[in-house]
Amino acid sequence: MPEATDNEFDALASRLTDPSMPTPEAADTATGAAAARRGRALMLKQYGSESALEEAMRRSGRPRVGTAPKGASPTVRARISEAEFDAFTRLGEESGRSQSELVREAIHRLLVEHKLVS
Repeated sequence: MPEATDNEFDALASRLTDPSMPTPEAADTATGAAAARRGRALMLKQYGSESALEEAMRRSGRPRVGTAPKGASPTVRARISEAEFDAFTRLGEESGRSQSELVREAIHRLLVEHKLVS
């Protein structure tokens, strides 16, 4: 499916926010347990089997960093100057890497330099 253009998004936004446009009646809505059953059926159709669906639901959330099997990964926070942050942001954009990836690499390089890890 091709990506929508800015003009197409603008036209859609205009239609959706125009008070003179009629709002269609809701068709075949479900709530409560009926909605839950429909949602599960949709997910089952997507995943193909109960076991595949259960596996997908079990591994939800962010992937772990490191070797520990469960729990939150340790987090490091720091403040840096605006100039460093601007350069850091540019590096991420130019390299196509996330801030997390860059921070993990920087920490690993620092620890290797100090011979604390290999």
